[in-house]
Amino acid sequence: MLDILVKYGLIVDGTGNSAYKMDIGIKNGKIVAIKENIDKDCKKVINASGLVISPGFIDVHSHNDLVPFMDEEIQNLKLRQGVTTELVGQCGLGVIPCIEEESKTWKNYIKGVVGNPNIKFDFREVNDYFNKIKEKGLKNNYSVLISHGAVRASVMEFEARKATNDEINKMCEIVDNAMKQGALGMSLGLQYIPGIFSTQDELIKLCKVIKNYNGIVMVHVRNHDRNIIDSINEVIEVARVSKVKIHISHMRSYDSNELGCKAERLINIVDEAVESGISITFDEHLYLSGSTLMTQLLPPWITNKGTKILLEKLKDKEILNTLKKELLDLNANYVGWDNYSAISGWNGILITSLNKEENLKYIGRTVGEISIERNIHPIDFVAKLLISEETGVGIVTLNIFSEEDTIKLIKHPFQMVGSDSIPAGEPHPRLYGNYPLFIGKFVREKKAISLEEAIYKSTLLPAKTLGLKDIGEIKEGKRADITIFDFNEITGYEDYNNKTRKPIGIKHVIVNGNIAMEDEVISNGAYGQILKI
Repeated sequence: MLDILVKYGLIVDGTGNSAYKMDIGIKNGKIVAIKENIDKDCKKVINASGLVISPGFIDVHSHNDLVPFMDEEIQNLKLRQGVTTELVGQCGLGVIPCIEEESKTWKNYIKGVVGNPNIKFDFREVNDYFNKIKEKGLKNNYSVLISHGAVRASVMEFEARKATNDEINKMCEIVDNAMKQGALGMSLGLQYIPGIFSTQDELIKLCKVIKNYNGIVMVHVRNHDRNIIDSINEVIEVARVSKVKIHISHMRSYDSNELGCKAERLINIVDEAVESGISITFDEHLYLSGSTLMTQLLPPWITNKGTKILLEKLKDKEILNTLKKELLDLNANYVGWDNYSAISGWNGILITSLNKEENLKYIGRTVGEISIERNIHPIDFVAKLLISEETGVGIVTLNIFSEEDTIKLIKHPFQMVGSDSIPAGEPHPRLYGNYPLFIGKFVREKKAISLEEAIYKSTLLPAKTLGLKDIGEIKEGKRADITIFDFNEITGYEDYNNKTRKPIGIKHVIVNGNIAMEDEVISNGAYGQILKI
């Protein structure tokens, strides 16, 4: 007897091949039959007539590290997008290693990205993290990257200097242990403290550890502005020496003639790297606005001595006056810094994540409008807020990307989709609807790529890139992670006034052979598992 029988749907199997109509039989968590008119006894029949049957989407770039500790509605959000597997620990900003008593500075720094549930951080090793999320129960499958920023902070805190050989060796030991315990690779956040302080030698040695396990290194590069080519070349050189697979996270530049870089140049550098023998892929979310930490508004000469000194500098009127002048200078140019206030304007800096009760009134408002209301310079307000929140402030940078560039990048064969979801404060809407937006807007409406290509970029390509052999394809013997949706209806919303608007069109989701969502209703079960190579 089958556990689940899915009938009458159009199968887009994840390979990029043409869609076809068949029934699917599922038993003991696996796909056991794909054929016409399956007529076996079964416990449950899903009528998928008029719907698309796809492998469950694989989110290659998620900051949902702590979502298993949050309320159930937040836990359900990825299922509503059709995501059955996500990879956390991104941008060097993950929670491993982070111990409450030892790592308060790191916890405060990353809470604007990963959120701040009421838990004690006790993630000394990958296994500690796996054990704790398993204990809470997972709505979908989780895989993890060890985060370079967390590793560096655990060895040398936020010190703004070159690591010694002994410190690099300690970092390598932590990374090696993480790989032994099931991490898929490492993430780098080269635009964030403390990753911004790392040298090429440090990165190469760490990447060689990842290479020993055939893992992947996923990189938030130092710059996404006009200096992005140099930033990508840096990590390509690290990959060339270490032989590691690299993946560029959210690889887009800005829609700015003065401060941006067109998609064609990004595509050329990837193609040249591939031709030279580098294993390189990249991802992006599909929204025209970005999301980051408020500290990224500040150039490195303010942030490069670590958090404690940063907070002292923000109290210095002379430093703030110098900063006010510099942010108006479009020729100001630093490795590891993009001038967001110039790219989006102060009215484009939307505050999304705060923790202090007295500051919550600023969530959902822009720095520009608050500054006018309070008759204060935007930098003075930013300084006061960062001091009050001990730097843990999340922001959305509005309308900084080009749809034309996005479409060009989507078409590249090594591009895949990642949500870059940030479950902190009032989040960016990509937490809610990235994959439905991809299919509804860029496939159905814009016809940028075919449905088969879009599903491949959301399923089998990520699975192959990450080395996860049991998912990403509708095929007999594979894990039964399946998303079923209405192609004519599927829609995700880019609405910054109603950021939590849920997508439509995802009808059913099956996780490890269990019905996790049926007729858009989430089940009470927790069917996700931890996936390792």
